[in-house]
Amino acid sequence: MRDEAGICGRGPELMRLDRLLADARAGHGAALAIHGEPGIGKSALLRAAVRRADGFHVLECAGDPAETALPHAALHQLLLHAAAPVSALPEPQAAALEAAVGIRRAPSDGGPESGAPGGYSAPAHSNPAAGGFLLGAALLTLFTDLSADRPLLLAIDDAHLLDSATAAALHFAIRRAIHLPVVLLCCLPVETASPQENAAGWYRLPALVLGGLDDGAARELLEARHGVLPALRVARVLAVAGGNPLALRELPVGAEEFAGSSFGPAPLGERLRAAYRDRLAGLDPGVRGLLLLAVVEERGVLRVLLAAAQELGVGESAWEAAQSAGLLEVGDGRVRSRHPLLGLAVYDAAVPEQRRAAHLALAGALTGAGELDQRVCHRAAALRRPDEQLAIALTHSAEQVRGSVLAAAAMLRRAAAITPDPVHASTRLAAAARFSWAGGDIESARRLLDRATEWIGADRAATASGGLAGLLEFVAGEPERAGALLLRDAALLDGETSTGLRELADQAHWAAALGDPAPVRSRDLEFAGRGRAEITPAAVRQLPPAPLVLLWGKADRAVEPFTRRVAQLRDSGEHAAAVHLLPQLAIVQFANGRVPAARESLAEAFDLARATGTGNVLAQCWNLNAKIAAMRGDSDLALESLDRALALARPRRAHALIASAHWHLGFHALSVGDPETAYLRLRTLAQPGHDARHPTYARLAAMDMVEAATRVGRPAEAAEHYATVRSWAIRSRADWAVASAYACRALISTDEELADHYFRRALAVRRTRHDLNQARTHLLYGAWLRRVRRRADAAEQLRAALESFERMSATPWVERARQELDLTGRRTPAPDRGSAPVLTAQEFRVARMAAQGMTNREIGVDLLLSPRTVGHHLSRVFAKLGLTARGELSRIDFDNGLRLIPPR
Repeated sequence: MRDEAGICGRGPELMRLDRLLADARAGHGAALAIHGEPGIGKSALLRAAVRRADGFHVLECAGDPAETALPHAALHQLLLHAAAPVSALPEPQAAALEAAVGIRRAPSDGGPESGAPGGYSAPAHSNPAAGGFLLGAALLTLFTDLSADRPLLLAIDDAHLLDSATAAALHFAIRRAIHLPVVLLCCLPVETASPQENAAGWYRLPALVLGGLDDGAARELLEARHGVLPALRVARVLAVAGGNPLALRELPVGAEEFAGSSFGPAPLGERLRAAYRDRLAGLDPGVRGLLLLAVVEERGVLRVLLAAAQELGVGESAWEAAQSAGLLEVGDGRVRSRHPLLGLAVYDAAVPEQRRAAHLALAGALTGAGELDQRVCHRAAALRRPDEQLAIALTHSAEQVRGSVLAAAAMLRRAAAITPDPVHASTRLAAAARFSWAGGDIESARRLLDRATEWIGADRAATASGGLAGLLEFVAGEPERAGALLLRDAALLDGETSTGLRELADQAHWAAALGDPAPVRSRDLEFAGRGRAEITPAAVRQLPPAPLVLLWGKADRAVEPFTRRVAQLRDSGEHAAAVHLLPQLAIVQFANGRVPAARESLAEAFDLARATGTGNVLAQCWNLNAKIAAMRGDSDLALESLDRALALARPRRAHALIASAHWHLGFHALSVGDPETAYLRLRTLAQPGHDARHPTYARLAAMDMVEAATRVGRPAEAAEHYATVRSWAIRSRADWAVASAYACRALISTDEELADHYFRRALAVRRTRHDLNQARTHLLYGAWLRRVRRRADAAEQLRAALESFERMSATPWVERARQELDLTGRRTPAPDRGSAPVLTAQEFRVARMAAQGMTNREIGVDLLLSPRTVGHHLSRVFAKLGLTARGELSRIDFDNGLRLIPPR
């Protein structure tokens, strides 16, 4: 996304500049004007061209408002470092140029010519037209001399501010230098309806109009400048900046106005204020008034803006001027600002009285039946002092909002801001925190709740927020502390909310490995999703954690209620509750063999977890991502995902998440044929004092632990883990536990007849054809049969394992089953991949994306990889395919055996 000079997102523009420079090296001249808003990156692009002009003569200058009226000031700057001496020009031209820039004394008898200050000569010709002609001719000759040995680049910033004499001479010379290896690059603001006379010529040059950066480049620049920000804050900054690089760097992104549940126009910051100062100074007062109204009336309803503008005395001429200048776009009953940052600059520069007048005019214009909320908001914004009655009206409007809980949160924040009593104001802030949480603005929810608690204390804040403190801790903090907060707040509340908080406290204690939770019964899943979810912590209470659903053998019954509940929360806009349940849904989908659906749910969970800053949910996403990657044979992605999960879980002492990561580390090690590492990872799940110790995961991973222990010669430890799963199977009667207990008993048995009996018992338990552990049981049974020389029986089991693993795309397990089958002497044909070297699934995806021109960073965003890991994959792709450069990937036919397409 960045070129070598650090410019972000300007690849096509840099390529165009490179072509101009290449043409000049080949002897062809050109001129190009770079147009754009303040801060859009015109000067940066011009500087990049100068850096890329290797082997060029370079002449530079920049317009300055203080020198626009000073003839030849810019010419003087341009020629300060010219390599060719002016004296080498023909005498009339040299005299004109030297006089223009004041570098030659007039010939006289020993002293300055009378009336010539400083001893410098006057222009060589008293006729201005003749002098202008000679000056232009002198520049043309100078450019010819300079470009004789190497190309010449003229780089002019803020060309519209050049003095008219310099501009005229440059236009004269450039029009006649087209046959020379001379490139003129200049920067200009967006063209106005009637540019100044001295600037008009620049706008007739071929133009490169710079727009905002695309979303990916804007995000990259924002993160490079400000670090990682909450996703809702990022979205607000991106919307305000509109891709403007200066805005992305200089907006005060930490301001309250950039929060997800914020209200009112965003502040600009000093550098942006300065960048737009000149543009504002040239605006007609009526146009400024329209831009102010358009910023304040964010919906852009034409009817409302027309009425408000009339109230402020803004006439039709201002509308015509704003549209002809390209500032406002009117159509379909809407008004859209073409340059949002300019509108914000107008609002920023407006005095409080002007802002109040705009809000009052809009409040008076909002007469529609459904516009009461907006009317109240504008009246509140126009207040000079707090007003309890208006605060009550805003609070009532917030409670009636449907469809946007963040809008309700913003109204409550407005209400708190105009509330005279600090206790009442803090109560409204706590309620705003509750709505912010529901809308996924976890950052604001936490900050607003903290502010409210300072004034009214934890108990009243808990009552006003519906017990929010514990839930915030539950999704983003320490589970043990979350449990304590949830129980504390449950005692202060009653009814449904209190019950929900107690159930969440049980889940928090389970996540902290503090005792066994209550059994998961079928009826715990049956009523989920019935009725409207409330904007309270109880909204996530109706379903147990997915690992407990798996533990009690209810995975097959859980998919439908989890899916229904998530859909309901998604439709109601309650993102915080949805983000908690989405990874749970993905887990039960994966457990039922619905891997594509699980990956879709996981992708959505990743997006929401990043947006809401819920670290515990994000860790759970990384864990499942690792399990899927390990099953499919992508070791790099699996290990990177687990590193990220543990980095999130360990500081929070989230033992369930740590245990899940260790389980998947063990599974990954088994997948790649490393049972020793697998056992060392898995045994921590039952190891006293270890942060990965967790009874639920010790039971779920028992079969993995027994397999790893038997393969590394630890029969005593294998027997202990078998006892764990056997006791759980007896207690729960869960199908998976019964089957695992039988399989583990077979693995530790030294009696062939008993081993055979228990393997068959394990396979006889009702399971689905997509069950990974059942496929592994076929594999273990087949391998055991081969070792006891029952090769025909072994081949039958191994074929069943192979077919199941192929359906699941479990690449390492497919290879292991095929190897075992080959050892029976009954080979199965490997898939026909032609003569092409074999790429892993992840290598294939990375190579295909790179062939489409995506950068390592863009590929990483799509596949949840770091750019370094993407580069590692590509290096292996190059080695396997015999490539030497990234560009050669575009000649690979990815749909027909990875064949190389011959050049035409």
